[in-house]
Amino acid sequence: MTERVSDAAIDRIREHVKAQVARTSLRKVAKRAAVKVGATKKFIDGSVPYERNLRLWKRYYARELREGVAGNPDDAVPMADAAAVLELLLWAFPDQDRPNAQFQAVELFRDLYLQHGRTPPAWVHDLLEAGPPAPSSVSADDGDDDEDGDEGDDEE
Repeated sequence: MTERVSDAAIDRIREHVKAQVARTSLRKVAKRAAVKVGATKKFIDGSVPYERNLRLWKRYYARELREGVAGNPDDAVPMADAAAVLELLLWAFPDQDRPNAQFQAVELFRDLYLQHGRTPPAWVHDLLEAGPPAPSSVSADDGDDDEDGDEGDDEE
């Protein structure tokens, strides 16, 4: 065993990985870290990773620290509540522009927290991960509704 990383450092990385898996999924964390799902499961279960995987876990953790994810984000405000508040605040935007404006606002909140050396809240990470809804899907749904509505009007 030629392990150069202290047990405390591995444990800190392991705890972060466990928290991210609990928040998202095993597959998402494994993909983000570029480690196989089975190796990720073994790692969070306590096994000592192979040297290559340990390097990948260290890179992943460093990236998470830089992005403010590894600093235990505040999860007091649920994502759905934050999204609802943003929608209210951006109500003046036209319906087709609002999803993109909301996403940009979340990016601004992330940047603001990071500029002040703070970890962005969990809702910021969750909304960024969800990404902006595709505007084309909204217009496609509207078209389907109009067609259904037209058919109903013809029958009356």
